[in-house]
Amino acid sequence: MYLDENPELLMNVNWDRFLDLTKHHRVYPLVYIQMEKKSNSLMLPNYVKQELRDLYTKNMFKMLELTAELGRICRVFNENNIRLLVLKGPVLANFLYGDVSKRTSKDLDILIPINDLEKVEEMLYSLGYHLDRNLPMILNNWKKKIHHLSFIHPKKCIQVEVHIRLSSEMGKVPDFGVLWNRKQTSDLAGNPIYFLGNEDLFYYLVSHGARHAWFRLRWLVDIDRVISKEFDFNYLLETSKKYGAMKINGQTLLLLTEFFHVKVNSQFNEVISDKIINKKLSQKSIYFIEKGFIPHSEKNTADFRRHYNNYLFSIRTFRQNLYTIPTKIYPSYKDAETLPLPKFLHFLYCPLRPFLWAYRKFKKINKSVVKD
Repeated sequence: MYLDENPELLMNVNWDRFLDLTKHHRVYPLVYIQMEKKSNSLMLPNYVKQELRDLYTKNMFKMLELTAELGRICRVFNENNIRLLVLKGPVLANFLYGDVSKRTSKDLDILIPINDLEKVEEMLYSLGYHLDRNLPMILNNWKKKIHHLSFIHPKKCIQVEVHIRLSSEMGKVPDFGVLWNRKQTSDLAGNPIYFLGNEDLFYYLVSHGARHAWFRLRWLVDIDRVISKEFDFNYLLETSKKYGAMKINGQTLLLLTEFFHVKVNSQFNEVISDKIINKKLSQKSIYFIEKGFIPHSEKNTADFRRHYNNYLFSIRTFRQNLYTIPTKIYPSYKDAETLPLPKFLHFLYCPLRPFLWAYRKFKKINKSVVKD
Protein backbone atom coordinates (compact mmCIF):
# COMPACT_ATOMS: atom_id res chain seq x y z
CA MET A 1 0.00 0.00 0.00
CA TYR A 2 2.85 2.37 0.92
CA LEU A 3 4.69 1.74 -2.36
CA ASP A 4 1.45 1.95 -4.36
CA GLU A 5 1.03 5.50 -3.06
CA ASN A 6 4.74 6.35 -3.47
CA PRO A 7 5.97 4.67 -6.67
CA GLU A 8 8.82 7.16 -6.95
CA LEU A 9 10.58 5.22 -4.19
CA LEU A 10 11.27 2.47 -6.72
CA MET A 11 13.20 4.85 -8.96
CA ASN A 12 17.00 5.02 -8.88
CA VAL A 13 17.24 1.93 -6.68
CA ASN A 14 20.52 -0.01 -6.53
CA TRP A 15 18.89 -3.34 -7.36
CA ASP A 16 22.00 -5.42 -6.76
CA ARG A 17 22.24 -3.98 -3.26
CA PHE A 18 18.50 -4.56 -2.85
CA LEU A 19 18.95 -8.27 -3.64
CA ASP A 20 21.93 -8.53 -1.31
CA LEU A 21 19.90 -7.06 1.55
CA THR A 22 16.87 -9.31 0.97
CA LYS A 23 19.21 -12.31 1.14
CA HIS A 24 21.19 -11.08 4.12
CA HIS A 25 18.05 -10.32 6.14
CA ARG A 26 16.35 -13.53 4.92
CA VAL A 27 13.17 -11.71 3.90
CA TYR A 28 13.13 -12.63 0.20
CA PRO A 29 10.08 -14.96 0.49
CA LEU A 30 7.95 -12.08 1.79
CA VAL A 31 9.45 -9.62 -0.69
CA TYR A 32 8.66 -12.01 -3.55
CA ILE A 33 5.06 -12.48 -2.41
CA GLN A 34 4.59 -8.72 -2.14
CA MET A 35 6.15 -8.30 -5.57
CA GLU A 36 3.60 -10.67 -7.05
CA LYS A 37 0.74 -8.72 -5.48
CA LYS A 38 1.82 -5.19 -6.37
CA SER A 39 1.04 -3.63 -9.70
CA ASN A 40 4.12 -1.41 -9.51
CA SER A 41 6.34 -4.52 -9.44
CA LEU A 42 6.52 -3.92 -13.21
CA MET A 43 9.09 -1.27 -12.32
CA LEU A 44 11.44 -3.97 -11.03
CA PRO A 45 14.09 -5.17 -13.48
CA ASN A 46 13.42 -8.62 -14.89
CA TYR A 47 16.60 -10.09 -13.43
CA VAL A 48 15.53 -8.95 -9.94
CA LYS A 49 12.09 -10.55 -10.29
CA GLN A 50 13.66 -13.73 -11.65
CA GLU A 51 16.17 -14.04 -8.82
CA LEU A 52 13.49 -13.42 -6.20
CA ARG A 53 11.33 -16.07 -7.86
CA ASP A 54 14.24 -18.54 -7.89
CA LEU A 55 15.06 -17.86 -4.24
CA TYR A 56 11.43 -18.27 -3.23
CA THR A 57 11.06 -21.56 -5.13
CA LYS A 58 14.29 -22.96 -3.74
CA ASN A 59 13.24 -22.02 -0.21
CA MET A 60 9.80 -23.57 -0.68
CA PHE A 61 11.32 -26.96 -1.54
CA LYS A 62 13.82 -26.63 1.33
CA MET A 63 11.05 -25.91 3.83
CA LEU A 64 8.96 -28.84 2.56
CA GLU A 65 11.99 -31.09 2.98
CA LEU A 66 12.56 -29.80 6.53
CA THR A 67 8.87 -30.29 7.32
CA ALA A 68 8.98 -33.93 6.26
CA GLU A 69 12.16 -34.56 8.24
CA LEU A 70 10.79 -32.83 11.32
CA GLY A 71 7.72 -35.04 11.14
CA ARG A 72 9.93 -38.13 10.96
CA ILE A 73 12.04 -37.05 13.95
CA CYS A 74 9.01 -36.15 16.07
CA ARG A 75 7.29 -39.45 15.28
CA VAL A 76 10.33 -41.49 16.34
CA PHE A 77 10.85 -39.38 19.46
CA ASN A 78 7.17 -39.70 20.44
CA GLU A 79 7.31 -43.47 19.95
CA ASN A 80 10.31 -43.62 22.31
CA ASN A 81 8.79 -41.27 24.92
CA ILE A 82 11.38 -38.55 24.39
CA ARG A 83 9.98 -35.07 24.88
CA LEU A 84 10.99 -32.30 22.51
CA LEU A 85 9.83 -28.77 21.78
CA VAL A 86 10.40 -27.28 18.35
CA LEU A 87 11.84 -23.77 18.57
CA LYS A 88 11.82 -22.47 14.99
CA GLY A 89 11.81 -23.93 11.49
CA PRO A 90 8.69 -24.96 9.54
CA VAL A 91 6.45 -25.02 12.63
CA LEU A 92 7.25 -21.38 13.43
CA ALA A 93 6.77 -20.43 9.75
CA ASN A 94 3.36 -22.10 9.66
CA PHE A 95 2.30 -20.65 13.02
CA LEU A 96 3.32 -17.07 12.25
CA TYR A 97 2.76 -16.83 8.50
CA GLY A 98 0.29 -19.62 7.76
CA ASP A 99 2.61 -21.05 5.10
CA VAL A 100 6.01 -22.72 5.52
CA SER A 101 7.28 -21.13 2.28
CA LYS A 102 6.99 -17.60 3.70
CA ARG A 103 9.94 -17.96 6.07
CA THR A 104 13.45 -19.34 5.63
CA SER A 105 15.19 -21.90 7.84
CA LYS A 106 18.59 -23.44 7.41
CA ASP A 107 18.10 -26.14 10.03
CA LEU A 108 15.79 -27.66 12.63
CA ASP A 109 16.01 -26.39 16.21
CA ILE A 110 14.65 -28.55 19.01
CA LEU A 111 14.73 -28.18 22.80
CA ILE A 112 15.06 -31.24 25.04
CA PRO A 113 15.48 -31.91 28.78
CA ILE A 114 19.19 -31.85 29.56
CA ASN A 115 18.99 -35.29 31.20
CA ASP A 116 17.78 -36.82 27.93
CA LEU A 117 20.78 -35.69 25.87
CA GLU A 118 22.41 -39.12 25.67
CA LYS A 119 19.14 -40.77 24.58
CA VAL A 120 18.60 -38.04 22.01
CA GLU A 121 22.11 -38.54 20.62
CA GLU A 122 21.48 -42.27 20.25
CA MET A 123 18.13 -41.62 18.58
CA LEU A 124 19.63 -39.18 16.08
CA TYR A 125 22.49 -41.58 15.33
CA SER A 126 19.89 -44.25 14.53
CA LEU A 127 18.22 -41.80 12.13
CA GLY A 128 21.48 -41.27 10.24
CA TYR A 129 22.78 -38.14 11.94
CA HIS A 130 26.20 -37.51 13.42
CA LEU A 131 27.74 -34.68 15.40
CA ASP A 132 28.72 -31.78 13.17
CA ARG A 133 31.86 -31.28 15.23
CA ASN A 134 33.01 -33.79 17.79
CA LEU A 135 34.25 -31.38 20.45
CA PRO A 136 36.37 -32.66 23.33
CA MET A 137 34.23 -32.68 26.49
CA ILE A 138 36.13 -31.97 29.68
CA LEU A 139 34.87 -31.73 33.27
CA ASN A 140 31.25 -31.74 32.02
CA ASN A 141 31.96 -28.32 30.50
CA TRP A 142 29.11 -28.70 27.99
CA LYS A 143 26.61 -28.25 30.83
CA LYS A 144 28.06 -24.82 31.61
CA LYS A 145 29.43 -23.53 28.30
CA ILE A 146 27.10 -24.60 25.51
CA HIS A 147 23.36 -24.47 24.95
CA HIS A 148 23.13 -26.66 21.85
CA LEU A 149 24.81 -29.42 19.86
CA SER A 150 24.63 -29.61 16.06
CA PHE A 151 23.93 -32.83 14.19
CA ILE A 152 24.22 -33.34 10.43
CA HIS A 153 22.60 -35.89 8.13
CA PRO A 154 25.28 -36.40 5.44
CA LYS A 155 22.93 -37.74 2.75
CA LYS A 156 20.03 -35.33 3.28
CA CYS A 157 22.29 -32.36 4.12
CA ILE A 158 19.96 -31.44 6.98
CA GLN A 159 21.20 -29.98 10.25
CA VAL A 160 19.47 -30.46 13.60
CA GLU A 161 20.43 -28.23 16.51
CA VAL A 162 19.63 -29.88 19.82
CA HIS A 163 19.22 -27.22 22.52
CA ILE A 164 19.50 -28.06 26.20
CA ARG A 165 18.49 -24.55 27.31
CA LEU A 166 16.67 -21.68 25.66
CA SER A 167 19.54 -19.25 25.68
CA SER A 168 23.24 -18.93 26.45
CA GLU A 169 24.93 -16.28 28.59
CA MET A 170 21.61 -14.83 29.71
CA GLY A 171 21.56 -16.29 33.19
CA LYS A 172 18.63 -18.28 34.47
CA VAL A 173 16.19 -19.50 31.81
CA PRO A 174 12.79 -21.23 32.02
CA ASP A 175 12.91 -24.89 33.00
CA PHE A 176 11.97 -27.41 30.33
CA GLY A 177 9.16 -28.81 32.47
CA VAL A 178 7.52 -25.38 32.73
CA LEU A 179 7.79 -24.86 28.98
CA TRP A 180 6.41 -28.35 28.31
CA ASN A 181 3.35 -27.72 30.47
CA ARG A 182 2.59 -24.56 28.48
CA LYS A 183 3.29 -26.03 25.03
CA GLN A 184 1.18 -25.74 21.88
CA THR A 185 0.56 -28.50 19.34
CA SER A 186 0.91 -28.43 15.57
CA ASP A 187 -0.20 -31.14 13.15
CA LEU A 188 1.85 -29.68 10.32
CA ALA A 189 3.58 -32.94 9.38
CA GLY A 190 0.75 -35.37 10.18
CA ASN A 191 2.13 -36.12 13.66
CA PRO A 192 1.79 -34.14 16.89
CA ILE A 193 4.58 -31.57 16.97
CA TYR A 194 4.97 -29.55 20.14
CA PHE A 195 6.25 -25.98 20.29
CA LEU A 196 6.42 -23.08 22.74
CA GLY A 197 3.36 -21.29 24.11
CA ASN A 198 2.88 -17.69 22.97
CA GLU A 199 4.48 -16.03 26.02
CA ASP A 200 7.47 -18.41 26.02
CA LEU A 201 7.84 -18.03 22.25
CA PHE A 202 7.93 -14.24 22.64
CA TYR A 203 10.60 -14.55 25.36
CA TYR A 204 12.68 -16.94 23.25
CA LEU A 205 12.51 -14.95 20.01
CA VAL A 206 13.29 -11.69 21.80
CA SER A 207 16.28 -13.14 23.68
CA HIS A 208 17.55 -14.84 20.52
CA GLY A 209 17.25 -11.71 18.37
CA ALA A 210 18.71 -9.41 21.03
CA ARG A 211 21.66 -11.75 21.63
CA HIS A 212 22.44 -11.59 17.90
CA ALA A 213 21.98 -7.78 17.84
CA TRP A 214 19.05 -8.16 15.41
CA PHE A 215 21.46 -8.29 12.50
CA ARG A 216 18.72 -9.98 10.45
CA LEU A 217 15.48 -8.02 10.11
CA ARG A 218 13.56 -11.27 9.65
CA TRP A 219 13.65 -11.74 13.42
CA LEU A 220 11.83 -8.44 13.90
CA VAL A 221 9.26 -9.48 11.30
CA ASP A 222 8.72 -12.64 13.39
CA ILE A 223 8.12 -10.50 16.48
CA ASP A 224 5.60 -8.42 14.53
CA ARG A 225 3.65 -11.63 13.86
CA VAL A 226 4.03 -12.96 17.40
CA ILE A 227 2.64 -9.88 19.13
CA SER A 228 -0.58 -10.22 17.12
CA LYS A 229 -1.32 -13.45 19.04
CA GLU A 230 -3.21 -13.70 22.31
CA PHE A 231 -1.14 -13.20 25.47
CA ASP A 232 -1.46 -13.77 29.17
CA PHE A 233 0.18 -10.45 30.07
CA ASN A 234 0.35 -11.26 33.79
CA TYR A 235 2.41 -14.35 33.02
CA LEU A 236 4.50 -12.46 30.45
CA LEU A 237 5.30 -9.76 33.03
CA GLU A 238 6.19 -12.39 35.63
CA THR A 239 8.44 -14.21 33.16
CA SER A 240 10.11 -11.02 31.92
CA LYS A 241 11.00 -9.95 35.45
CA LYS A 242 12.10 -13.40 36.57
CA TYR A 243 14.46 -13.94 33.62
CA GLY A 244 15.73 -10.38 33.20
CA ALA A 245 14.04 -9.68 29.86
CA MET A 246 12.58 -6.22 30.55
CA LYS A 247 15.45 -4.36 28.81
CA ILE A 248 15.49 -6.51 25.69
CA ASN A 249 11.69 -6.47 25.50
CA GLY A 250 11.83 -2.68 25.33
CA GLN A 251 14.66 -2.69 22.80
CA THR A 252 12.76 -5.13 20.58
CA LEU A 253 9.45 -3.31 20.58
CA LEU A 254 11.13 0.04 19.96
CA LEU A 255 13.04 -1.38 16.97
CA LEU A 256 9.77 -2.79 15.68
CA THR A 257 8.09 0.60 15.73
CA GLU A 258 11.15 2.35 14.25
CA PHE A 259 11.63 -0.04 11.33
CA PHE A 260 8.07 -1.08 10.53
CA HIS A 261 5.94 1.65 12.14
CA VAL A 262 4.03 -1.03 14.00
CA LYS A 263 1.43 0.05 16.54
CA VAL A 264 2.18 -2.11 19.58
CA ASN A 265 -0.56 -3.11 22.03
CA SER A 266 -0.32 -0.74 25.01
CA GLN A 267 -0.33 -3.73 27.39
CA PHE A 268 3.25 -4.49 26.28
CA ASN A 269 4.30 -1.30 28.10
CA GLU A 270 4.05 -3.33 31.30
CA VAL A 271 6.84 -5.70 30.22
CA ILE A 272 9.48 -3.17 29.12
CA SER A 273 12.11 -1.18 30.97
CA ASP A 274 12.85 2.56 30.99
CA LYS A 275 12.31 4.20 27.58
CA ILE A 276 15.74 5.89 27.70
CA ILE A 277 17.40 2.49 28.13
CA ASN A 278 15.32 1.09 25.27
CA LYS A 279 16.45 3.92 22.98
CA LYS A 280 20.13 3.39 23.79
CA LEU A 281 19.90 -0.35 23.24
CA SER A 282 18.03 0.03 19.96
CA GLN A 283 20.68 2.45 18.69
CA LYS A 284 23.42 -0.03 19.58
CA SER A 285 21.74 -2.81 17.61
CA ILE A 286 21.15 -0.51 14.61
CA TYR A 287 24.96 -0.31 14.32
CA PHE A 288 25.08 -4.06 13.59
CA ILE A 289 22.04 -3.97 11.31
CA GLU A 290 23.59 -1.22 9.19
CA LYS A 291 27.03 -2.86 9.07
CA GLY A 292 25.52 -6.06 7.70
CA PHE A 293 28.02 -8.20 9.62
CA ILE A 294 27.32 -11.37 11.56
CA PRO A 295 28.34 -10.28 15.09
CA HIS A 296 29.61 -13.64 16.37
CA SER A 297 31.61 -14.51 13.22
CA GLU A 298 35.25 -15.39 13.82
CA LYS A 299 36.10 -13.39 10.68
CA ASN A 300 35.33 -10.10 12.42
CA THR A 301 38.10 -7.77 13.53
CA ALA A 302 39.16 -7.53 17.17
CA ASP A 303 37.65 -4.03 17.35
CA PHE A 304 34.30 -5.29 16.06
CA ARG A 305 34.33 -8.18 18.56
CA ARG A 306 34.96 -5.72 21.39
CA HIS A 307 32.04 -3.66 20.17
CA TYR A 308 29.84 -6.73 20.17
CA ASN A 309 30.97 -7.83 23.63
CA ASN A 310 30.17 -4.36 24.96
CA TYR A 311 26.75 -4.62 23.35
CA LEU A 312 26.11 -7.99 25.03
CA PHE A 313 27.15 -6.52 28.38
CA SER A 314 24.67 -3.65 27.92
CA ILE A 315 21.62 -5.82 27.13
CA ARG A 316 22.13 -8.06 30.17
CA THR A 317 21.11 -7.26 33.72
CA PHE A 318 23.69 -6.97 36.48
CA ARG A 319 22.81 -10.49 37.67
CA GLN A 320 23.08 -11.91 34.15
CA ASN A 321 26.52 -10.35 33.73
CA LEU A 322 27.60 -11.91 37.01
CA TYR A 323 26.39 -15.26 35.69
CA THR A 324 28.79 -15.07 32.74
CA ILE A 325 31.88 -14.87 34.97
CA PRO A 326 32.05 -18.53 36.07
CA THR A 327 31.10 -19.73 32.58
CA LYS A 328 34.02 -17.79 31.12
CA ILE A 329 36.62 -18.98 33.61
CA TYR A 330 35.45 -22.62 33.43
CA PRO A 331 37.57 -24.78 31.04
CA SER A 332 36.33 -25.15 27.47
CA TYR A 333 36.93 -27.53 24.57
CA LYS A 334 39.40 -24.96 23.17
CA ASP A 335 41.65 -25.64 26.17
CA ALA A 336 41.63 -29.36 25.38
CA GLU A 337 42.40 -28.63 21.73
CA THR A 338 45.25 -26.30 22.72
CA LEU A 339 46.78 -28.75 25.21
CA PRO A 340 45.46 -32.34 25.02
CA LEU A 341 45.72 -34.07 28.38
CA PRO A 342 44.74 -37.59 29.49
CA LYS A 343 41.41 -37.74 31.30
CA PHE A 344 42.93 -38.28 34.75
CA LEU A 345 44.72 -34.92 34.39
CA HIS A 346 41.69 -32.92 33.20
CA PHE A 347 41.48 -31.19 36.59
CA LEU A 348 44.61 -29.26 35.57
CA TYR A 349 42.61 -27.35 32.97
CA CYS A 350 41.15 -25.20 35.77
CA PRO A 351 44.44 -23.60 36.90
CA LEU A 352 45.86 -23.70 33.35
CA ARG A 353 42.91 -21.95 31.68
CA PRO A 354 44.21 -18.33 32.00
CA PHE A 355 47.53 -19.34 30.44
CA LEU A 356 45.92 -21.36 27.64
CA TRP A 357 43.56 -18.47 26.91
CA ALA A 358 46.47 -16.00 26.80
CA TYR A 359 48.44 -18.34 24.52
CA ARG A 360 45.54 -18.53 22.03
CA LYS A 361 45.13 -14.75 22.05
CA PHE A 362 48.87 -14.20 21.50
CA LYS A 363 48.89 -16.77 18.69
CA LYS A 364 45.92 -15.09 16.96
CA ILE A 365 47.49 -11.61 17.26
CA ASN A 366 50.83 -12.87 15.99
CA LYS A 367 49.12 -14.57 13.05
CA SER A 368 47.29 -11.36 12.05
CA VAL A 369 50.56 -9.36 12.26
CA VAL A 370 52.31 -11.84 9.98
CA LYS A 371 49.47 -11.55 7.43
CA ASP A 372 49.70 -7.75 7.42
